[in-house]
Amino acid sequence: MAKLDQDKTCHLHHAADVTRALIEGLVKMDQVHACRGQVTAANLDQTRSWTVRIQDTDSLNEMEVMTPRLILCTGSSPTKTPIPVDAHGIQRLDLDVVLKPSELASALPQNQPTTVAVVGASHSAVLALLNLYDLARTSHSHLRIKWFTRHPLRYAEYMDGWILRDNTGLKGRAADFARQQLEDSVLPTSEAGRYITKIDCAGGQSKETAQYQRHLPSCTHITQAIGYTRDPLPELSINRSPLSPDDLQWDSSFGGFTDRHGRVIPGLHGAGIAFPERVVDPYGNVEHAVGFFKFMKFLKRVTPQWAATA
Repeated sequence: MAKLDQDKTCHLHHAADVTRALIEGLVKMDQVHACRGQVTAANLDQTRSWTVRIQDTDSLNEMEVMTPRLILCTGSSPTKTPIPVDAHGIQRLDLDVVLKPSELASALPQNQPTTVAVVGASHSAVLALLNLYDLARTSHSHLRIKWFTRHPLRYAEYMDGWILRDNTGLKGRAADFARQQLEDSVLPTSEAGRYITKIDCAGGQSKETAQYQRHLPSCTHITQAIGYTRDPLPELSINRSPLSPDDLQWDSSFGGFTDRHGRVIPGLHGAGIAFPERVVDPYGNVEHAVGFFKFMKFLKRVTPQWAATA
């Protein structure tokens, strides 16, 4: 990691390699007991102790462990919404697949006409366009892309000591590709413009629907890059009484949860993309701090508070 350019973004696999190395080291520690399985339920009793039920991956047997602290790092998955119009036969392409060039290449036919609809203008959407474009100009010459977007491309802007649209704007390779190939002023004549057609969906619901009705039926596949949705949580309860969604309010100021009355739920915490930190920039814009480094920075801030309240 030290050999990488410290002033630029990098491929996520570098961070993944570090994470794997850390995990391999952690599970070898005497004080760490690794359980490979799925947490199905957790209950907080009157002694402020959590009883966590785990279904073992290999044997499918269930086990229970007791802990004063339960940290939810359950993750999120690409958001999927109903296809806007009736388009029989169109296949969904999972965004996670589109963002992995090796998997994407095998997910699409190589020798027959294929048109992929990409919905969105986020960082993930631009990376999806980039990967599909790379495929179209190399191994999949019959591939074409229709890009459905409601708004212009937005970039992170480096200000005096802070970054405007730090969590929502384009950065790094995605920003370079967007500026050089996708902006309205360059797309008609750019190399990417040979394969990508932009479908402007701005102007309200009726215009958006009309654009989908006109252009989506000619697509064979669709991928939606419109955000991420929190993955399902295990069944949580206090004294065997189930916690409703209203009784599970995320508060990133301390990395924990409160109930509907604002009371802190003891020993329950969260982190990662499912439970990001709420941040406000100098202009008053509210965002959620999403990114590997930002998750680590957040945890460094809140974990001392967790330890102090154990």
